[in-house]
Amino acid sequence: MKFNTKTVLWIVVGVLLLGGIILFSMSNQSLVLPAGATTEEAKAFEEQYKEKTPLKYQLWKDSAHGKNGVTCINCHERKVLEAEDLKYADFAKVSPETCAKCHEKEYAGWKDTRHVEAVAFSQKNVRNKLLDGFVPMQNQGCDNCHIKVGNTCTSCHQAHVTDLPKPEKQAHQGQMTTGNFTNGCENCHMGPDHPQREAYESSVHYQVAQSTGQPTCNTCHTDPDNNHLIIQLKGDNAAEGRDKLWSNCLQCHTEEYVADARANVEAIKKESGRLVEASREIIRDLYRDGVLKPSYGSLLDENGVPLLNAKGTSYSHVSHIESLMFELFKYADATTVKGAQHFSADYTHWHGLGDLWSKYIAIKEEAERLYLEAGIKKQLNLETVEYPMFKYENETGRELESLK
Repeated sequence: MKFNTKTVLWIVVGVLLLGGIILFSMSNQSLVLPAGATTEEAKAFEEQYKEKTPLKYQLWKDSAHGKNGVTCINCHERKVLEAEDLKYADFAKVSPETCAKCHEKEYAGWKDTRHVEAVAFSQKNVRNKLLDGFVPMQNQGCDNCHIKVGNTCTSCHQAHVTDLPKPEKQAHQGQMTTGNFTNGCENCHMGPDHPQREAYESSVHYQVAQSTGQPTCNTCHTDPDNNHLIIQLKGDNAAEGRDKLWSNCLQCHTEEYVADARANVEAIKKESGRLVEASREIIRDLYRDGVLKPSYGSLLDENGVPLLNAKGTSYSHVSHIESLMFELFKYADATTVKGAQHFSADYTHWHGLGDLWSKYIAIKEEAERLYLEAGIKKQLNLETVEYPMFKYENETGRELESLK
């Protein structure tokens, strides 16, 4: 096809005119400003952080927030922060109440979940208190999950990347997979004490999701009609949440299959619990007989006996057998149960039950050794040499006072 000079000129003019219209409309895009704020304030904030954090600025600009005129000051307030205030915890924190101004339904759903209890739970146990002497680890190791999920929405939902990941491949029946199978839950729900991510990713569910995009964490763990993380409902609604969770299985499985699977999971949970309690009894006998002295890293009950539970036991400042006990219930038992709940044979059996038995046998044999050692020392009137426990640089020895 040939174009004469006149035609080419008209095409150029048309392109320039269209581009100008687009640029004009973009420059006059309506901004969603908070009450009392001005466009000048929004632009000043935007320009400052465009320079300081250029990639995050661009992520926001390309997100649903940026495309729809939701400015920085809608979430971060109007004051441009000074250098001293630009600390991670200060600048990044945007409260759920701030998000609720636009996302009312999502906020209401979050308020009904155990996520709102995450801060209190993390701060009312031995491990967090012992880390008062190692504050950077407390910040990074405890607060990075518990404080964020208890005080922000951005622990799960990245405000600067509000769109779902781009589709990776075409699945059957015209569905698109995104690769976003864990929905942000994996930020916290992973590791030896609650390996939901690992158990899910080694299950048939994950294999199916890789082909179809379903089921993700949200497929099973939410109630879309009520915007609830149903397995995480708090207080009196917890049982209702579990029932709703299992009813979600009926989207893909028969009632008979679901009932049998639930019975199996509950039986595994019960039997694992019996093994944990048998281990606790061994250690309680050691306390009772004076063979083992309760450690500093444990909370005591009304009888002066360590609780040996999730709130009252630490992995630090304890004896070897108490450390084994911690690993048994906090890691091995949790892995067995979470593996079963997510139908991962490997995590239920080898990582879970296999490790549970290994820890139980180690506790049993260590208790037998301690009894033998105590008998020999008494008979021969021997003194025990004890090395001082390692202390964090800023440890005072009074970290647990508020709990005890």
